[in-house]
Parts: sequence; structure tokens; C-alpha cells
Amino acid sequence: MARVLAAMLMALAFVRAAALDTEESEDRPHGARRRARERALKSETDLDIAKTGCAQLGGDKWFADAHGELFQVKQDHCTITFGLKTKSGETVEKSGIVRGAKVFVEPPFPEGEVLGAAVRFANGAAWERKW
Repeated sequence: MARVLAAMLMALAFVRAAALDTEESEDRPHGARRRARERALKSETDLDIAKTGCAQLGGDKWFADAHGELFQVKQDHCTITFGLKTKSGETVEKSGIVRGAKVFVEPPFPEGEVLGAAVRFANGAAWERKW
């Protein structure tokens, strides 16, 4: 009888401790690390625009296109070039310019805008920064 009572008291203590733990975690905003990363990348982009007049997409930054294919942008001042794979698997070289946070690529690309960790285009497509 004493063992059963001890087991029930321990189970009740664990349930109460779990309830306290969930109340404490509800106060913390969800996705705080993601938002902190987005703020840091946005401030980095703003600093690049203030320094050079355009957002920096080149260097060691890698992006994933709308189909999940990884690619790297080469940037010389505010001129960009990059290669994208077509449905048939061949790579097509595209070029464009960056003015401030706006990205203009030769047609058929719509106008895009650098928003922290992504480049969002007018047609809803996006390049997500991976590294």
C-alpha cells in the first residue's frame, strides 16, 4: 500500500513539474533565433547599401532558387552574374544590376528586392540565402 501511495505521489509531482515547465516556456517568443538572424542580415544589408550603394549578393553567399537548386552570385560592384539550371539540366548564365535593395535581372526575370536573408521577386518567387 505504501509503495502504491509513493508511486502516485511521484507521478503527481512529475505532472506538476511538467505543468510549471510549459508555463515558463510559453512566455518565451517562438522563433527568436530566426528573427534575430533576420535582423542581423537586414542590418548587414543596410550597412552594405550605405557603404557601396547596393546590396552585396556575391562573395561566399549561396542561395537556393525557387526549385531548391543552389547557386552562387558573382558580383562586381553593383553588377551581378549567376548561373541557373533549366529543366533540361543545362546552366544558363544571367546578368543584372543591384540598385540599393532592388535587383534587376535581364528578362524574363521580374524586379526583385533584397529582404534580409532572401531576394523576393514581384511574381512571388524567391531566392533564399543558405550560407
